[in-house]
Amino acid sequence: MFKMPQKITSERIVLVRPYPPTFKLAEEVFEKVELSRETLQKWLPWVPGTKTPEDEYTHWLVNWAQQHWNEGHGFAYLIRDKKTKAVLGAIDLMQVDEVNKSAEIGYWLSNDAVGHGYMTEAVRALESVAFKLGLNRIMIGNDTENTRSVNVPKRCGYHLDGVLRQDKWSEALQSFRDSNVWSKLKSEWLVEQKK
Repeated sequence: MFKMPQKITSERIVLVRPYPPTFKLAEEVFEKVELSRETLQKWLPWVPGTKTPEDEYTHWLVNWAQQHWNEGHGFAYLIRDKKTKAVLGAIDLMQVDEVNKSAEIGYWLSNDAVGHGYMTEAVRALESVAFKLGLNRIMIGNDTENTRSVNVPKRCGYHLDGVLRQDKWSEALQSFRDSNVWSKLKSEWLVEQKK
């Protein structure tokens, strides 16, 4: 079974498994979701259903983060500021496929943390560990009009494989949305490490 570390440290941030799932932790994460709700709900389908700290606890901490981690199919991390320990957002390594040695990265940042390069740093930290542990391909998907999210894989050297036309319905935007599909191969990551 594929395993990831409980904690990944980089220059300014720490990616830490949200464990154990406590209500206090759910309140801390929910506060950041609530602060950024208007922005996040445009792009992320789970936001409208996360209306209370109880939802955060049940849906993300227990039913997603815990369950997937235990099964080895997904690894959720909180992104915390290394100095202040404040929650900045979250990043997940999802849909881990051991046979094909592939996975997908998903992420979100609180409005008060955007524009500082934290997500670029988080993606680089997470992909480095995942490639070292044996993955061959990592994918990132995002709405073609979500400029901030689109800039992350661009800055991290991902290849735009293509656009999935009208592959998702957005309740918040009341429209079908196009999604970018980005990928990076281990061979490409290894070349970057030599620079």
